[in-house]
Amino acid sequence: MDSVSAMNVPNPALPDSIPPSILARADAFVTKTAFLAGLLAPETAACVSSLLMDSDADYSKIIDGHHIESVVLKDALNLANKQSTLGASTELRRRILVALAHHYHLLQNHPISDGNAAVARIIVQMHFAQIGLHPHLWSLSRGIARRREEYHAALDMTGGTQECQLAGGAQQSDKTLLGFIEFMLDVCHEEVDYMTAALNRRKLRESVTNAFNTNSRLTEAGIRAKIAPAFLALLIQGALPRSEFNTFTGLQSEAASNQVGRLINIGLVVSPPSDLLTLEVALPDWFVRELLPDLHKSW
Repeated sequence: MDSVSAMNVPNPALPDSIPPSILARADAFVTKTAFLAGLLAPETAACVSSLLMDSDADYSKIIDGHHIESVVLKDALNLANKQSTLGASTELRRRILVALAHHYHLLQNHPISDGNAAVARIIVQMHFAQIGLHPHLWSLSRGIARRREEYHAALDMTGGTQECQLAGGAQQSDKTLLGFIEFMLDVCHEEVDYMTAALNRRKLRESVTNAFNTNSRLTEAGIRAKIAPAFLALLIQGALPRSEFNTFTGLQSEAASNQVGRLINIGLVVSPPSDLLTLEVALPDWFVRELLPDLHKSW
């Protein structure tokens, strides 16, 4: 049996007593992710999601110390779809804690070699998606990569969990699990905060304006800095009629159409074949670096 299909651990029961601070952090996390999702139009969210997904393999290499084959990640997605849901509890915050506990127990029951750690992270992201935490708009893997030493320590990779169980029984085991959950909640909060700060309206305006004034790809393509507000409107709304975008540029019709063509040529804007009168935002990796300058940072 391969490492992916072997990772089939039932959702664990939570400790009987959960500290109020952990429950409060889980509640706040729900609110934060909903706010982040509200910042992005569907078309823009799809671009962000695609880029974050592409970056996960790089972060997995940082976390685990080796490259994860794409077929392993694909198998992980299939497994995640088959994994049980997070129980019938009506409390959303407890379902979040169960998802994190499940991640912990997956890696306590299976060694981290052969891509199991990446698989476990994908499974917890799938659980988060099931309960509406929008994990496609922020990167759990990035957060763990930033704090990978703490992550491995919280998982107690040396086998300390078994020793704790022998020495202190269930109480110590619960304490270790809750410590891991608290750490992971901190990571999740940090990543959502990072994306929210970068994608709020004021910061987007600053980033787009700066890019249109200084980015060499834009200037060399002959794209005028004065059309930055038009692109910002497209970025915020996701899609606009061509005529409306042209009006936003403040240019005459021919000059505006010329600028649109240049934006399409460098991949910042697309015009769907099914609706040539509409423009949609596109976010190539080089431009995302303007909006999220620390996204691909190595630690």
